[in-house]
Amino acid sequence: MAELMAGFGVFTHALVRGIAASLPKEALRMNSAEVDLARAQREQEIYVRVLKHNLGLQVIELPADDSLPDCAFVEDAAVVCGDIALITRPGAPSRRKEVIDRCI
Repeated sequence: MAELMAGFGVFTHALVRGIAASLPKEALRMNSAEVDLARAQREQEIYVRVLKHNLGLQVIELPADDSLPDCAFVEDAAVVCGDIALITRPGAPSRRKEVIDRCI
């Protein structure tokens, strides 16, 4: 894995956000597949463990926000490289508050 990340520098931190209870019914999706909330939460826990224990990253965990069903997908809202952060403007109006609240 280290060889794959070598071109992007050294990663020290990861930002994650909890899975919103509203995810199964209100999140944006490409298909109509049902989302199992308990499974999504378990997968998130595994993901965080891998980031911490396998990759040795310092993980910053933000709480879920049920008013933002897609909030767990933090990589959609910002890209950080070194000292530069690119804050995006999500195309879906329902996702814009994820960015706006953090930039004011």
